[in-house]
Amino acid sequence: MALSKTVVCKLKPTAEDSEKMLTTFKAFGDACNYISKVAFERRVFNPIALHHITYRDTRQKFDLPANLAIRARDRVAKAYKRRRDKLLGLKSLSMDLDERLFRLIYKPDGILTSISTVQKRMRVPLGIGEYQRKLLEDVKPTHAVLGYRDKTFFLHITVNREVTVFKGNNPVGVDVGIKNFLVASNGFKAKGGEILSKRHRFRELRSSLQHKGTASAKRKLKRLSGRERRCANTILHQVSRAFVNSLREGDVLVMDKLTGIHNSAKHRKSQNGDFHSWAFKRLQFFIEYKALERGIPAVCVAPKNTSITCPRCGCISRANRRSQSLFRCINCGFQHNADYVASLNLFRLELARSGRAVVNLPTVGMNGDLMNHYDSPASQLDLSMGS
Repeated sequence: MALSKTVVCKLKPTAEDSEKMLTTFKAFGDACNYISKVAFERRVFNPIALHHITYRDTRQKFDLPANLAIRARDRVAKAYKRRRDKLLGLKSLSMDLDERLFRLIYKPDGILTSISTVQKRMRVPLGIGEYQRKLLEDVKPTHAVLGYRDKTFFLHITVNREVTVFKGNNPVGVDVGIKNFLVASNGFKAKGGEILSKRHRFRELRSSLQHKGTASAKRKLKRLSGRERRCANTILHQVSRAFVNSLREGDVLVMDKLTGIHNSAKHRKSQNGDFHSWAFKRLQFFIEYKALERGIPAVCVAPKNTSITCPRCGCISRANRRSQSLFRCINCGFQHNADYVASLNLFRLELARSGRAVVNLPTVGMNGDLMNHYDSPASQLDLSMGS
């Protein structure tokens, strides 16, 4: 199975090369904005149709290499797939590269990249560590994104690797949320308090700067946006890595299908800011590709009623969910953390989907220290009794 991964590499250009790349960035951005204007005014969003009406003018107006003109067209067509109700403009300094616009050159003393610009091709050394160097060994990448941030150039290289996915027989249910960032049926738990408090601090600072409205406040807002995004991604990577490291050979990840979650999931009005900015799908994506690197497969199932179904007797009732954190079955009295119950039900759904009997449910955390277990007349979970 092919697995795609993005390797972020810092570039070490000379002053002359930096000027060439910045000039190319401007030409590429101007070309994208020109193509976007034509597409919006003529209501033409198909990349092939857009190519016929913009390609020659794009090359002549902005002196772009042929493939950069094509990449500009594709970027605009992709942007208009998301929304077509207003004119879209390119704001960030970045451009897409294919195998004709860049390539890697391996030398005994390091790796260089050859990149096409509006003037001529140039060779720039990669400032990378052993981790990135190992990922780039013996690969021929066909796609990359060249970016510029904080006066530094970065090359985001997409590499494809073949991985062996093992056939697992031990489902591990994974429930993601806000208060509990991630809870799994194997006993793993990550609380969401740290990232939640950081988001609140960023939101308060952002509100204060927006209210101030000065030029310096707007510049700081722009810097703040990137810092908040990088901070959130760092936490997502740390949590997903810690969880994947807890998995064993033979495990199969079972996660919620989160399509439409921002429209369907219920929450308090006061939680709107937290809920709509929460990276549920991104966390799942990080977990999935990290698991695939170890050969652990992942499946997604419809999460209907997983948080209100008793994993012991199968009773489905909204009354089972006593609070955000407490689940207590009105039928059999089984009681536990609500997020953990949801992960157990995902475990059950995968067993039912695969046609295996519901036996040998993991009991990690049921009576141990990994998760609080409330006093209950039904403290032992025996799914052989349930449906």
